[in-house]
Amino acid sequence: MPLIQANDIHLFYETHGDPAADPLLLICGVGQWRASWWRNVGPLAEHFHVITFDNRGIGDSDKPDVPYSLDMLAEDALGLLDALQIERAHVFGHSLGGGIALFMARKQPERISRLILASTLYWGPRVAMPSARAMQALQDRSGDPLELVRRGTRIAAAEGFEARDPEGFQRLIDLRFSSQQTPALYLRQSSAGLAYFQQDHITDFTPPMPVLLLVGEHDEVTPPANSQAIAAAWPGAQVQIVPGAGHLFFIEQADAANRAIIGFLKG
Repeated sequence: MPLIQANDIHLFYETHGDPAADPLLLICGVGQWRASWWRNVGPLAEHFHVITFDNRGIGDSDKPDVPYSLDMLAEDALGLLDALQIERAHVFGHSLGGGIALFMARKQPERISRLILASTLYWGPRVAMPSARAMQALQDRSGDPLELVRRGTRIAAAEGFEARDPEGFQRLIDLRFSSQQTPALYLRQSSAGLAYFQQDHITDFTPPMPVLLLVGEHDEVTPPANSQAIAAAWPGAQVQIVPGAGHLFFIEQADAANRAIIGFLKG
């Protein structure tokens, strides 16, 4: 099993593509794990050495029941690069993973070639918060588990995703129930960024690497205003809106997402 010591835990990881190609680290958000990239790994691995992994608290990685933070999760990801002897990589972080990627860049900017913050929040007082129903789905884990996951998946995607792509919708349901994440650990993950909105972690940092902000047009979980505000604070940062998609744009509009990722990382 590809378990490796990183930071103070063991992380489960997989690699795809040519080991001689430029490394690309994919970082999941809350409730997502390495299998969530099923529509992205193949196309991306044609161009990059893709590394996927399970954050602490989900999948086959260790699951300590302690408070989580963006700093902790960023140290985990940097520790994974250390253990794999990767000095420098492209980094793509989705949702909470975007916060993890940001703090990787703040801690060790020399380790990141190009940075993609996807469907992420503005980590500071200027944050555009999720919609009321998205916030409820993130925080209220009571009720029938199946209906809870269905409701959350509907909110995370653009209107009509379930009808347009029933196979993708069902795959997301199945992945959630095979994630090995308890409701308590889900809350540990979803609370990891809560302490980071009081202080502005965007304007006090200028990334030295090229940055792309990717977000779905209809994202209710991390509204596009967050990406636009981050880009306004960072000269040279690009924003790309994925039409017809919500928070899970990399699944909903996988072809468009893969083209955007490859195009940006190839420069």
